[in-house]
Amino acid sequence: MFRTIPGAVVVFAAALVLSGCSKSPPPIVPVEGVVLLNGQPLPNAQIKFVPTMDLGYEYVASGTTDEYGRFTLTCNGQPGACACENRVTVTDAPPPEKARGMSADAQAAMTKFYAGLKNRPIPSDYITIAKTPLVIAVAAGHGEYILELKR
Repeated sequence: MFRTIPGAVVVFAAALVLSGCSKSPPPIVPVEGVVLLNGQPLPNAQIKFVPTMDLGYEYVASGTTDEYGRFTLTCNGQPGACACENRVTVTDAPPPEKARGMSADAQAAMTKFYAGLKNRPIPSDYITIAKTPLVIAVAAGHGEYILELKR
């Protein structure tokens, strides 16, 4: 013997499966700011905002500081970061492409890059997600974030 399931129950179950089981990521909102180490700008540093909720690597926002410690983040091909709680890492930025290689021009570019690494070393606590004390709640309309690192 077979029992038939009313159509409304099937529709309800399908809607529940399709809507309730997937977690949509938070919106990506503009994020810019400045990184200071002991009150001084931290140039040529790579900043990453990693959402504390498991969204996948494509939702990690990153940017590089300029000579004044200022940065603008990009996430998933868009300017900004996920509007949620983020753990923040700060590391040395990789050398520019033109500074790689053995040519005289590449060596000069590498020398210039290393000369721009002021206010170093970056304390090891800020380098990994597991140890970083920086946790930032990104919110729409907040604008600028000041990251203050201490030795």
